[in-house]
Amino acid sequence: MAYMKKFNKLREENNKFVYKSYETLENDETIALKFRYQLVEADKTTDFEHRLSFGKSDKIAMDSDFSNIAFHIGVAEAISYYKIAAPKEFVIECGTLDENQKDWFKKLYYNGLGEFIYLNDIAVTQDELVDFVVKFEGEKFEKIEVQTKENNIIPIGGGKDSLVSYELLKDEFPDSFMFSMNPIVASKAILDKHPLNSIELKRELDMEKIFYFNKQGYLNGHVPFSSIVGFISIWLGLIYKTRYIVLSNESSANEENIIFNGLKVNHQYSKSIEFENDFRYYVSSFITKDVEYFSFLRPLDEIRIAKLFSLEKEHFFTFRSCNVGSKKNEWCAKCPKCLFTYIMLCNFIEDATLRRIFGKDMLDDRDLQELFDALSKSEEVKPFECVGTYDEVNYALGKKVRSYSNAELPHLLKNYKVKDIDYDLRIDFDGQNNLPEKFKEILKDNVERLNF
Repeated sequence: MAYMKKFNKLREENNKFVYKSYETLENDETIALKFRYQLVEADKTTDFEHRLSFGKSDKIAMDSDFSNIAFHIGVAEAISYYKIAAPKEFVIECGTLDENQKDWFKKLYYNGLGEFIYLNDIAVTQDELVDFVVKFEGEKFEKIEVQTKENNIIPIGGGKDSLVSYELLKDEFPDSFMFSMNPIVASKAILDKHPLNSIELKRELDMEKIFYFNKQGYLNGHVPFSSIVGFISIWLGLIYKTRYIVLSNESSANEENIIFNGLKVNHQYSKSIEFENDFRYYVSSFITKDVEYFSFLRPLDEIRIAKLFSLEKEHFFTFRSCNVGSKKNEWCAKCPKCLFTYIMLCNFIEDATLRRIFGKDMLDDRDLQELFDALSKSEEVKPFECVGTYDEVNYALGKKVRSYSNAELPHLLKNYKVKDIDYDLRIDFDGQNNLPEKFKEILKDNVERLNF
């Protein structure tokens, strides 16, 4: 209840959050967006400045008015500052949202901050969390029209999923653009392979002020980062005149971690098919019809993605999915993401190779028992990381246990009871996904080589 009291106290003391302005800055070398926000409290007002920038190339065209998408990036990025006090009133002074658009962002903020709401023990509904108040006298934004090419922008995070998309699409689309924000070593390695088709974007938060509020005991927590990537990637699609934004989110991103006060709390909400469908609707209705956003791997589960990755040996010792160790370009080998990745790969990559990748046999580490249980037992709270479903984990573990025959099991598998689950290995390519037909055929052709 202490967090709930803090939430209520902050909302009483902090009158409003203000989206003041956005600005496009351009010189001979770079293009940048700069955003200004304010947190208005009873006794003071704090200004925040947020910036995005990337280097120019001869493949971009700034020959249209991109104010519409620039403004929307600002609404999405604002969440990193709004959450500090989560005031009821969110004032917009630099653009317009109609009632449908306000409702759309209310849903994004509520569900995207679901983990934040749960971990801060906040009792609030979608209608109660935030009101978007427009105080702008200018014209409504026009939709952007550009002539886009049949090419891709592929966000590269450095983990196995985006590398699978990259590998499966590189022959059919050799001129795809590789996009990464503040790239880690693993993603930078892919960008460096395509110097003429790489987009390296620098994202600068107002960290000094964020840290100040953290130290003062204000609120903190997870934000829907993939939604921010989504709006930025639409901007890049328009500038690079490229039609397809190709994400690498899989079907298991749809599963929530826990249900809290009726809210399905999903760490991966902005990677889910629900958000993807909502985002596609919003972009085509209010921003542009000339750039299309979808997840290439949506029909697949983590099991098949792991098998596909296991065929790409050149990436074994360079990929990184560990958030803890990514900046040091290492696997920490003690977090939920590391253990989950190890479990997904353990049936497809030899044990000796996995030990080299992760630095140890993670299934033989007794210190990981609590994490192991959280990943494999549905009565536990699934870790707040980008990990798969309980069924995926238990399918992989059951398969691994059976592979040992008479050999001694590693520690975490000794007391593990193989679950009697009916895991459906069928793929519904015509189910919940938004793949254009040409992409669906590429994915089908590659999945057919897997032996399940």
